[in-house]
Amino acid sequence: MKLLTKTTLYFITLSLVVFFVGGVGLYEIMQNLIEKEVNSDLYNRIHFIFNEISQADTLQNVQFIATEPIEIKKVAAVGNPVPFELRDTVLYNKVNNAYMPYRSLSTVVKSGDSFYRIRIYKSLITSNYLIEKVALVIMLMLLLYLALTYFLNRYILGRVWADFFRSLKTMQDFSLESPKREPFKPSEVIEFNELNQVLKEMTDKLISDYEGVKEFTGNLFHEVQTPLSVIKNKTELLYQELSTEKQFQLAGSIFSSTNRLSDIIKSLGLLARIDKNQFSRKEPIDFIALINKNLELYRDMMESKNIRLEKNLIARPKKVMDPSLADILINNLIKNGVRHNIKDGFLRIRLTESEFEIANSGNNPQLPTNELFRQFTRGSEEGFMGIGLAIVQKIVHHYEMKIRYDYLDNQHQIEITF
Repeated sequence: MKLLTKTTLYFITLSLVVFFVGGVGLYEIMQNLIEKEVNSDLYNRIHFIFNEISQADTLQNVQFIATEPIEIKKVAAVGNPVPFELRDTVLYNKVNNAYMPYRSLSTVVKSGDSFYRIRIYKSLITSNYLIEKVALVIMLMLLLYLALTYFLNRYILGRVWADFFRSLKTMQDFSLESPKREPFKPSEVIEFNELNQVLKEMTDKLISDYEGVKEFTGNLFHEVQTPLSVIKNKTELLYQELSTEKQFQLAGSIFSSTNRLSDIIKSLGLLARIDKNQFSRKEPIDFIALINKNLELYRDMMESKNIRLEKNLIARPKKVMDPSLADILINNLIKNGVRHNIKDGFLRIRLTESEFEIANSGNNPQLPTNELFRQFTRGSEEGFMGIGLAIVQKIVHHYEMKIRYDYLDNQHQIEITF
């Protein structure tokens, strides 16, 4: 949820609570005031009737002096004092042809030698109508207030937070692949200026560290290759001077380690070049040709392990990539599938319009499959798997593809979705 939306929702929710509590309170206050006013009017009328009766000592004209409905009923004698009774009721209204709300006040009076219960009524139609209209006005005011609050709040907060969102956009556009020291525009808000200062220092340091690492990686890639080549050449010459089996084993170990170190340096250089976006060629890739070519490279190794090959190349995906990166991607996957296979195992390759899948038999890597994509993660005792899979993952993400690696039932399965 966006910041403006969240703050607006909080404000509207609080406003709704305040208006609800205020509306209920206002309704109760109005109801109480109207009830007091109606009761006061009823008492005034009943006292007026008492005065008329005491002067005339008769009830003959009482109903004519009443402006609201009145009931007079003869009752038995009662003692003093005579209680007053207030209550709400309904009466049939001939004009509206319906029952309408009234409030009544009743008491007993003496006329001559007889006692009569007088009940007078006060219509609540006008009062209820007034309350309904006030409630309607409050509801309309609430809706208008919420609408104005929503738009004004978003407008005002939008202007207040504009500098923050501008800085956020600058950070979103920031990329180490093409680092630029974008200036952060000054703000009238002190806190935003402090944030911009921190972000500027952070991005400057990131760019500086990145350029330092890039320079170091480039120098390492170029400078280390020379001594490695010398070591390899000297080791080959040393083979010609060796005479014992032990010496041959030591020289072979040196040569093998040198080759592995050379491959690691090349792989790290490749990762750095991908990060720097130095592979700019884009053309449709013939994956079927790439798969067949790389399978041919490892045919001898597959025959030595008696690995059964299963190919199911259904379609030609229409994927545009740098040809060299596409070749590295397929080569690393097939190399891992062959190198980390078992004797008398299988290698299964499936290619469709939307995905490439390679599966092979093999031992349990003893690690979660997602950790094998980390650089230099040892997945078996035979060697490092992580650097090759790290390159695969880097290429896949570089071209916005998806990769999934599962190990089930002694089977490694990698699936790439184009």
